[in-house]
Amino acid sequence: MRRIAASSIVLLALLSALVRPAYGEVFLLTTGGRVEGELLNPDERPRQRYVIRAPSGVRVTLERSQVKQVLQVRPAREEYEKIRASYPDTVEGQWALAEWCRTRRLLDERKAHLERIIALDPDHEKARKSLGYGKVNGRWATQEEVMIARGFKRYGGTWRTAQEIELLENKRKLEIAEKEWAQKINRWRKWLGTNRDLDGRRNLLAINDPAAVKALIRALDNEPIEQVCKIYIEVLANLGTPAAIEALAVCSLEDPVEELRLTCLDYLKKGKRPEVVAFYVGRLGSKDNRMVNRAALGLGYMKDPSSVGPLIDALVTVHKYKIITGSAGSLSPTFSTGPNGAPGGGGLSVGGGPKIIQRTHTNQSVLDALVAITGQNFNFDQQAWKYWLASQRKRETFDSRRD
Repeated sequence: MRRIAASSIVLLALLSALVRPAYGEVFLLTTGGRVEGELLNPDERPRQRYVIRAPSGVRVTLERSQVKQVLQVRPAREEYEKIRASYPDTVEGQWALAEWCRTRRLLDERKAHLERIIALDPDHEKARKSLGYGKVNGRWATQEEVMIARGFKRYGGTWRTAQEIELLENKRKLEIAEKEWAQKINRWRKWLGTNRDLDGRRNLLAINDPAAVKALIRALDNEPIEQVCKIYIEVLANLGTPAAIEALAVCSLEDPVEELRLTCLDYLKKGKRPEVVAFYVGRLGSKDNRMVNRAALGLGYMKDPSSVGPLIDALVTVHKYKIITGSAGSLSPTFSTGPNGAPGGGGLSVGGGPKIIQRTHTNQSVLDALVAITGQNFNFDQQAWKYWLASQRKRETFDSRRD
């Protein structure tokens, strides 16, 4: 036996890689190399060194500190190394060896023999198909070659078109930008009310990137201080993206603070926004009578003539309320309540569980919106309003024909 230096280990690793031994273990070295061979001192305890017989017959001694890991060579691999030389370098011989490898799950070795087959016979169908080839326009091509020829590219482990990749990349960049804006807005919010208050306000009001909208909406939803909410509302209005405008419209209906709802309306009324009008018209059918009137208030701000018909239908609405009664056999004062605590009628009732009643509402905000848009006032007489609207439509039809 002889001990080798670190430089000799590298040389031996290169030789072992070329020879590809048929048996033993694989010794992964701390230097990044590897040595393959048979361990001659397997019973040494405690382990101080590894005495190895390389395929060439040379004995090598490695210090324990030189070896990072020892891997056992699979028995099938050992057998493969013993038998592969007995198979001839012909199509038939290489195919038989490839099949032998397949049954023993030696996939890398099988692939090498299949590639050798198509080197000997480029049109060998079984070998080609086993390697993933298919015929396209009379020639063999791999799936990768076919997909590339069709304009596809690998992205995230999947074949995608250039357009899909562009969309996914834009989405990824947007998500990154949105996270960065969330961090910035949170940081600047913390400055408010401190000695950096002015910097915080200036930075927030200077935001002009649409990627900040998502973070601004979340900040507005979670902000308890009215004056800070107004800053977020102003920034959203300045950005004016569809998502920002939608957020202002929702806030104008659902925020519990009336001043903030009106602030949103002040910004929304500054431009023609059919999408906002459609949003408010949709809320005229809400089960919550408060939402009906808030939506009407918004339409009064927008003054869009297309909302007159839906407003007429919402002048008088019917809503259901649950009456909470006392215990069975007793009398208790009860008051009907609408959604979110809206007041209803009152009285005494006998126990027996909750009851559902209907109430008819004349909606003042709806009437105010109709007056603001049309300049007419037929109070809550829906029929009179409908007659007037029909006459207006006839006049518009007549004028358009005359033109």
